[in-house]
Amino acid sequence: MTARSYAFEKSRINVIFGDITTSTAEAIVSSDDYYITMGGGVSAAILQTGGHEIMIDAAKKVPAKLGDVVVTTAGRLKAQYIFHAITIEQNSVEAGPRKTVNQCVSRCFDLLDALGLDSIAFPAIGAGAAGFSYDEVAVEMAGVIAERLTRSDRSIEVSLYLLDRFGRMQPIDYIQFFEEFARRMPQLRLEGSTSKQLEPVGAPKAEPSGSVAQQQKARLRLNALTEERAELEDRLATAGGLPDDEQRLRARLDAIGDERIGLLRSLQQVKSGPVSVFISYSHMDRDYREELEKHLSILKRLGVLTTWHDRQITAGEEWRGAIDENLRSARLILLLVSPGFMASEYCNDVEVRCAMERHEAGDARVVPVILRWVMWDQAPFAKLQALPTDAQPVRAWEDRDAAFENIARGIRGVVESITSQASAQNA
Repeated sequence: MTARSYAFEKSRINVIFGDITTSTAEAIVSSDDYYITMGGGVSAAILQTGGHEIMIDAAKKVPAKLGDVVVTTAGRLKAQYIFHAITIEQNSVEAGPRKTVNQCVSRCFDLLDALGLDSIAFPAIGAGAAGFSYDEVAVEMAGVIAERLTRSDRSIEVSLYLLDRFGRMQPIDYIQFFEEFARRMPQLRLEGSTSKQLEPVGAPKAEPSGSVAQQQKARLRLNALTEERAELEDRLATAGGLPDDEQRLRARLDAIGDERIGLLRSLQQVKSGPVSVFISYSHMDRDYREELEKHLSILKRLGVLTTWHDRQITAGEEWRGAIDENLRSARLILLLVSPGFMASEYCNDVEVRCAMERHEAGDARVVPVILRWVMWDQAPFAKLQALPTDAQPVRAWEDRDAAFENIARGIRGVVESITSQASAQNA
């Protein structure tokens, strides 16, 4: 099948193997981190299809808390709203996937009532970058949806979209999800539906092996598997049920062990760690540097990169030596270009010269970040691709947050390229 529709109380539930961005529901749910970076999976697809205005609207409402749902415009999508369910935060593991999914789905139904909406489209919340297992997601989503539709006095159309955007799962892999979902909603009555074998709809190619996104997903998946393993071991220790149940639990534990070994091996192949970033700037632009670091904070927390600048020199430390050490060890060097930067002898005679030498030797990547209008077309780094897009200075953007968001995304792309190259060399 490609889709099935079920009657439930006064409402209807559609289960679809397809792209959620094609949904005509009034609200589309996305799963994202607490800064709503929309950097992968469903959220990235929504951003790409719906347009940049979604990100601009979201930037006004962060940071959010784990389990929150942030409402934004839907941009060019057919929906009226995007509900951004926050499933990734520093303490995601401690909170647990079931509690997070329960809170997010409950909050989505609260918003439906508050906004007077009659239709909503969900992905499998948290089963992407957050690394939640599909069976846990199914259990919690089914429980909340059943409870809310049972006590609703109006008809609501709920669509559940299943699509693996990285090409790792086929329709057969969702059987456990369907089983768990149906088991907790026995009142479902199958309506007229397509009865063809479930086929994937336009699943994109897998991400490159060793990419930053792949590593992040591997670590999150390891966390989810560790939690699931502990829960299954507890169930086995207190099991008093049928032998078939115990056999099923042991089989799942074996599968978890095999998957964990594979993930650990894949992570061991990439030994580069976070990409070290050196920020070269004029002290006149300290506010710009601080603002940029705020936009990079999510990448720091996820272990993607680290940043260093001269304000991190501690009391009593020899400052020239500290700058030289970090400048020569950084794998990515950002040049924050402004009139003050171009006028600084130290920035140009020492930091830019060293940066360009390392760039030419292939030891580091150098990226100019244009803060304010200044004549830099004759500078040694003028030949390099600059940020933001089209080297439009941050000062020229109407929305400064949008400018820094554009820069942060560009930096993430460079970091992913650096990490992928390191992975290929270590393979």
